[in-house]
Amino acid sequence: MPKRISIFLKAYHQLLLRTGGYTFLRSNLLKLGASILIIIGLFYLIDGFIINIDNAMAWVTQILSPAGLISLFFFSEVSFGFITPELLIVWADETLKPNWMLALLATLSYTAGIVSYFIGRFWSTRKIVRERILERNATTMDQLRSFGGLIIILAALTPLPYPIVCQLSGMNKYPFKYFVWITLVRFLRFGLYGALLFSAF
Repeated sequence: MPKRISIFLKAYHQLLLRTGGYTFLRSNLLKLGASILIIIGLFYLIDGFIINIDNAMAWVTQILSPAGLISLFFFSEVSFGFITPELLIVWADETLKPNWMLALLATLSYTAGIVSYFIGRFWSTRKIVRERILERNATTMDQLRSFGGLIIILAALTPLPYPIVCQLSGMNKYPFKYFVWITLVRFLRFGLYGALLFSAF
């Protein structure tokens, strides 16, 4: 087994060198760092000059029950990602057991990614829908063909539309046995942002 892994890693290394994958990865890791700084900065600006985030989260929980908010987040993660996970991470810090809530949100997001993958597989059987989605996401599809798991990892970590990338992966018939392991990186995003936002607010 170790020998097979070593052979795979060497072959993948050569593939990345040949296709420019390392350049692609390096530029997007810089974007990841920049996005973290921008998101933290925006939260500070909003909290300091527009509205107190703690009060805003308290207002939201008066309108929606925790179960309702979590359900809405799951629907967002399955569909188009219209709710940024960072908002729920800040909310998790206000709950009785923040770390457990953070783990629940990460698990739901990971599960939603798998559901989105199979939604993509379904779309791939519908010619009209498939063609329209492919036209709108041609760049992402090209990146998936060129860099495989790298774009999935970046979508899991960065503000790239994670649910859409998962759907496109299913539509592109990216091997599920690799997808299900690669998307575990989603937990890293929640852990990283949780460590930063819990201490900041």
